[in-house]
Amino acid sequence: MGVILIAACALTAVIVAKNRTLSVGIRAATSGMGDASVSELGDVEPYPVIEFAEKHAYDLGGQAYLWFYGRWRMILEERDFVLKNGAKINSLLKYRDPPTADDEIYVTPNLDVLNIVSFFDLAEQPQILTIPPIEDGRYYTFMFVDAWHNIIANVSRQHYPQGGQQVALVGPGWQGALPEGVIRLDSPTNTVALLGRIRVSPEIPEDVAKAQALLDAVEVAPLSTMTDVPVPGSSVPGQSYELIDPNARQTLAIFDNYREILRRNPPYGKDAYAADIFEEIIPGAGLEPNPVFMAGLKETARDSQRMIRTTPLASRLRGWSMTPPEVSTPDWSWLLRAALTEYGILVNVKEESVYITTTLDSDRKNMTGGESYELRLASPPPVKEFWSITLYDMATAQLIANDWDKFRIGDNTPGLKYEEDGSLRLFISPEPPKDADYVPNWIPSTRDKDIQLNIVMRIYGPTEEILSKEWFPENWQKQ
Repeated sequence: MGVILIAACALTAVIVAKNRTLSVGIRAATSGMGDASVSELGDVEPYPVIEFAEKHAYDLGGQAYLWFYGRWRMILEERDFVLKNGAKINSLLKYRDPPTADDEIYVTPNLDVLNIVSFFDLAEQPQILTIPPIEDGRYYTFMFVDAWHNIIANVSRQHYPQGGQQVALVGPGWQGALPEGVIRLDSPTNTVALLGRIRVSPEIPEDVAKAQALLDAVEVAPLSTMTDVPVPGSSVPGQSYELIDPNARQTLAIFDNYREILRRNPPYGKDAYAADIFEEIIPGAGLEPNPVFMAGLKETARDSQRMIRTTPLASRLRGWSMTPPEVSTPDWSWLLRAALTEYGILVNVKEESVYITTTLDSDRKNMTGGESYELRLASPPPVKEFWSITLYDMATAQLIANDWDKFRIGDNTPGLKYEEDGSLRLFISPEPPKDADYVPNWIPSTRDKDIQLNIVMRIYGPTEEILSKEWFPENWQKQ
């Protein structure tokens, strides 16, 4: 019903935008009413044509903006990968060192893993990713996301416990042969983003060295380096980072080069249907709307951006927020997809990980520097892989500098103390606990009371107990 309504509004708005008479819209709206005429409907004040056009431009423009924004934001990530980081398409950007408070690489940096990021263009030929053998039981995952923010696949320890795979990323329509033993992953788009993770224990130098060696052994190469016969490909490039204006976020300029962007990575499934609906109203895509129609579109761009930035991405319980499992497949919601990509979030599937966050204590007051807090867990998180808790500055989403260079607690923290009944006592405060046995269970904060704290609990390999919230952390208690 909603899709039909959108399509009907699109038709009416386009008719007005083309400066046709309002009577055409009236005839369409009153068809099937028998012999009734407009005059017989009573004293209904006519809707002003100009306001009508602006209103429908606003309504439809908002839908079009939210739908396309996720794609535009993915292109912006691709642009940053190349221009800010100095990386090349079809190459690997490796973060070899665990983050510190001096780094501002990305928001809420993850100390549990070493990261690999890439953007691939599969237009010419497949790209082959080589994952080394990982035989020490170490967690790893390589997540592949297409141009429209849909997860293609996860290659991880859950599927291949020993590592040692070669994965071929294959673009749409490619029909060549692959070397024996290579895993084929078909992408519906020529552009594919990669986020790879290899677990590390940042407090243990020997483990950091082992994780770095595995990271260094991950390689990518075009298929033509493995075969004697050149592989024919597409003449249409997938990369699109040169087509956008990074400052266009709150304007209709996000639609600049719209047709070329869609040509390079055509939408499919629900996105293809949406593209057909919005074809006639997006500036530069089809007809050129009149000034009245454009006024409505410009207003909706600003308001849609506000909606994106205020959309909650988690459900709350006991003051904690948990990212709902559905966000890993956001194609059912244009708004959710837009909000996810606004923060550069490539959310893993629920089988791999979920995050639980809080900024509040048991009195529902903001947790701040200068205070001491304790969290009691009746049992550690029930996981298939591992868990951790990391402390951030809420305003900057970065680690908080401290004299101990310690920012997290996890199940791999050396000396982590459990109670006799298996429970855990965890601490956040500017000074270490008086009982030295609990120092491993402590995350140093700051003495600055103006800094609001943000705590992120990362769960890798969550069990059904966590996904159903049967297990869930209690509140932090202010001491």
